[in-house]
Amino acid sequence: MKNIDKTIVTELIKKSAIFLLIEMVALLTITTALFFVNVTVTGFHLPIITMIAIGITLLFYKKDNIKINVVAILIGLVIFAGVTLIEGKIYDTTADGNTYHKLAIGALKNGWNPNYEDSKDFDIEDGNPFDISEENINTLWIDHYAKGTEIFASVIYAFTGNIESGKGYTVLLMYIAFGILFSYLYQNKKINLIASLAVSILLPFNAITIVQTFNYYVDGALMISILLILFACIVESLGEKENQKENLLLLASSILLCINVKFTGLAFAGIFCCVFYIYWMIKAGRQGKEELLKQFKTYTIFYVITVVVSIGIVGYSSYMRNMIDHGNPLYPLYGEGHVDNMVVQEQPSSFADKNHLEIFLISMFSKGVNVSPTYSTANVQPTLKIPFTTSIEEIENYSIPDIRMSGFGPLFSGIFILSIIGTIYMIVRLVKSKNWNLLIPYLIILGVTAILILALDGGYWARYIPYFYAVPIIVLTYLLWDKHKKVHYALGILLAIIMFINVGLVSYTTIKSTKSNDAYVGQRINEFVQYCHDHEMVEIQLNHSGVQGALYNIDDRDVTNYEIKESIEGEREGYFFKY
Repeated sequence: MKNIDKTIVTELIKKSAIFLLIEMVALLTITTALFFVNVTVTGFHLPIITMIAIGITLLFYKKDNIKINVVAILIGLVIFAGVTLIEGKIYDTTADGNTYHKLAIGALKNGWNPNYEDSKDFDIEDGNPFDISEENINTLWIDHYAKGTEIFASVIYAFTGNIESGKGYTVLLMYIAFGILFSYLYQNKKINLIASLAVSILLPFNAITIVQTFNYYVDGALMISILLILFACIVESLGEKENQKENLLLLASSILLCINVKFTGLAFAGIFCCVFYIYWMIKAGRQGKEELLKQFKTYTIFYVITVVVSIGIVGYSSYMRNMIDHGNPLYPLYGEGHVDNMVVQEQPSSFADKNHLEIFLISMFSKGVNVSPTYSTANVQPTLKIPFTTSIEEIENYSIPDIRMSGFGPLFSGIFILSIIGTIYMIVRLVKSKNWNLLIPYLIILGVTAILILALDGGYWARYIPYFYAVPIIVLTYLLWDKHKKVHYALGILLAIIMFINVGLVSYTTIKSTKSNDAYVGQRINEFVQYCHDHEMVEIQLNHSGVQGALYNIDDRDVTNYEIKESIEGEREGYFFKY
């Protein structure tokens, strides 16, 4: 009876996660497909697409117990609603969130069609509450960057009328990753409960995702989608045919999300998937021409359909329009008229004569801090520290969602050392046991990770190398795989404890900072709303033309009697503006 209960609970967790994944993909795919026929975001999108997602889930699991399927969907709906409700009560106080992210989300919610028009052309006469400033540099990012999270958030916003409620995508993906991984380890692979929970929690809960759970940053969502791609590729490499349909759904969905969360997602997903595709073809070829042809057809058709939907439909307003208008899908990062490389501009001056490996290692073993020209006018440089050590001052820096140095957490330098030792140990053991099905996928991940770090700029900035987190996670999984192997199971427990402490420290400072910032912003907004109610017209001056996105919070409170001026005499502090 206990085994049956465990199976049911695990199935409910997994299927609720799969439903949420289908829901997110459906929201993106259907909404963007409707753009082609000039149907923009409405308040009806969320309930209608949710019903479609429920139907798809029931059809996908039609051979399974209908009661379990229905309960799993209900759990997914409760999680979706709960996350949306909580997020709606917390203000995003970040610069990125209140500049181009909210500016795009608000415009989409109010009727902007990114397939056919630029954001700076969507003004009051088109249904926007204000004219977007011609000087707002953020229109460049809005029009040309990937818009997956903004489109998702706009659908939620159109339904709730609260722009803050749409930023739950990172939390939802965290649950999706937990549910799928836990089910696989605990139910499919029969790993013990403690080990399954440790790995399944530590993969989605990390220093990058945690600090971005209450804002519109997208790196956490990108990170989880990449890790899910790697997980699906490993499972596919193991040749577990009984779960292939479910695994291919996960892989296709993760690729679609990864590509449309951020431009780098296209590169990361493309490179990892391409190398695994080649490996699968080589592996199939060794089994004969018939098997090679079969696998070639399966995976080629799968990838072609996935890429066409991901780029040609969901990513049309970014990748395809960039190609049509600028001859380059990644404009404005590359090609004629491209902007300067921000990751190079933001790196400390002491990195000027360093190679990519040196930069990566310095960041890994430095104190966690935003050392960059933007944040440091005194030319402060990275400070190395002893692994496994930290301080209150350093921990407090992890409230910053885009921290530059040591961005994987205050204890990650020690975790990095243990991971490298664990990697060597794992490779030696797998070679001795001739476990090529596990060794080769891991070597692929290690090899691609090393090449990306050595070849690309930005290796010092953790949110730009999220794939690296797969290294300690895979090592941890290997060490905890068999509790009967006492020595390396004990090492796995030690590594897990350190990783949990690392996550706990980041969680503590994130919650503390979020509560403080939310209270401050809430008070400022309430004061401004009351002031507007007491006056016929209020003049405001934005701190910067780019923070127009914050005005959607004012619009949500039905405040319209304000006018944006280039300069005013008022000194009252509002929310990214004064009045």
